[in-house]
Amino acid sequence: MEEIKKMLEGTKASIEKVGSTVEVIEQNQKALDTRLVDLEVRMNPRFSRISGLEEEAKNFSFFRAVKAIITNDWSNAGFEREVFAEARKRAMSVGEDTSMGYFVPGEILAGYIELLRAELVVAKLGATVLSDLKGVPIQIPKLTGGPAGYWVTENTAPTESTLTTGQVNLSPKKVGALVKLSNELLKWSNPSVEGIIREQLFMEIAETIDKAALRGSGDNFEPCGIANVTGINTVTIGANGGAPTFDLLYDMQYELQHDNAYRGNLGYVFHPAIRRRLIKQKVAQYSGDTGGDYIITPMVSDQQLLNWMGHPYQMTTHLPIDLTKGDSTNCAEIFFGNWKDMLIGFWGGVELMASKETSTAFQTDQTWIRIFQEVDVQVRHAESFCLINDATIA
Repeated sequence: MEEIKKMLEGTKASIEKVGSTVEVIEQNQKALDTRLVDLEVRMNPRFSRISGLEEEAKNFSFFRAVKAIITNDWSNAGFEREVFAEARKRAMSVGEDTSMGYFVPGEILAGYIELLRAELVVAKLGATVLSDLKGVPIQIPKLTGGPAGYWVTENTAPTESTLTTGQVNLSPKKVGALVKLSNELLKWSNPSVEGIIREQLFMEIAETIDKAALRGSGDNFEPCGIANVTGINTVTIGANGGAPTFDLLYDMQYELQHDNAYRGNLGYVFHPAIRRRLIKQKVAQYSGDTGGDYIITPMVSDQQLLNWMGHPYQMTTHLPIDLTKGDSTNCAEIFFGNWKDMLIGFWGGVELMASKETSTAFQTDQTWIRIFQEVDVQVRHAESFCLINDATIA
């Protein structure tokens, strides 16, 4: 009886030790998540201010700046010249005026990051956006491994193991956008036209970042997108691809559940052609009967589709619909994941360049406006994402 009692006491002690180890893992994971959230909160609202210019930021005009740059006449662009001068003092690495490179700090472009957030598909699903970053690289912590539990004999301690952490490095990569304006428009433009030009430039930046976040090659100074990240989950439809179904979407969810990654800001990204095929599914595809009834009633609220999918989605036409799988040449991709584990970092503001002599600009009486932004995209945990790349669209 005494031996049984000792054995039970030893087993209880071992279980308690394993339990405390699990608690340590959970606490450390929470601590890492808290540090990331804290970094996001501290970085997003804080900008390096140019003293004395904050209240006048709304007066900065792209058009006045561009006209002054190409004519070298700053008589009507005194504020813009002051902004450039102060910014150049703060960031000596930015090109001098003679190279036609002018740096516009983020706080001068009112709503710049907010506009990018609104346009970025991945940001709409909850990607973590870090703005006004300083230094290279920016290191974000992550948990890579933890202690393991073991079965043990009486009065024997579990085998020791260690909690391991890693980090994700964000390094700036330059993304650009170009718009061509007639010199007549530039000469007689009004504020509403300037707003359109700003929106077009920023939308081009957002679309380029989206494409890189999803499918970036990781080569030639381009970020590595989810499709090319080593270790992500995948679901395969068939040798020749196949129709996307709700069953396959649930399989994607399961892949994250299996990896204990089914949390955070969950959602899908795909081409509109995938949505069309999902909503055209009929009961017969599942029941085997010959009926022609739709699973989702046509012409009703999108909420019914969301109910079937289980999580929100975003669409973009910048994903290909002509991928090849076996005999099929009309395959597309479906992304699912915890988008909170996608990090998008922005350094500084925007570099503005303008020319009326580049390429065919002189012959066509145009001015070309180009902006650059330093940005990087990284996936914090590969297990947080799943990809189907053989969903046929018809």
